[in-house]
Amino acid sequence: MKNYYKKILVFSSILFLSVSCREEIISPDNFIENVNEPVQVRNFNSFVLLLNAENFTMNMNIPPSFTSVRTRFNIKLIDYGSGYTTISVLDNNSVERFRYFAGDEVTYDSELLDGFVPVNIQIRTSDFSGKLRIEFRKTL
Repeated sequence: MKNYYKKILVFSSILFLSVSCREEIISPDNFIENVNEPVQVRNFNSFVLLLNAENFTMNMNIPPSFTSVRTRFNIKLIDYGSGYTTISVLDNNSVERFRYFAGDEVTYDSELLDGFVPVNIQIRTSDFSGKLRIEFRKTL
């Protein structure tokens, strides 16, 4: 009987570890199907926004959940139709330290933000149509 409980305990531990250690992975080419419903994926080291938009206007302010002085910014825009998107990053003094404007097809762009901690990420769209993936990732 003791051996039976030991097997249950080992099985339960393995099951718990495999479920609790699972990390959500979003492939670079994955875009959501729902139109005009932005999806945010956050964890301790990154922030990702996915958007499939049709004439969509929004204004989001996102406090990132990481405090790195080196951050990698990636953007991918496909199927651009109209409008524009602006991304601004503010530091702890509310000073804009980075700005990105996407108003036409951007296959992929990546930039390193260095020397400040992002405190607020502002993402705005105006009559935007297209599929957008924005990522901020802590870099060592």
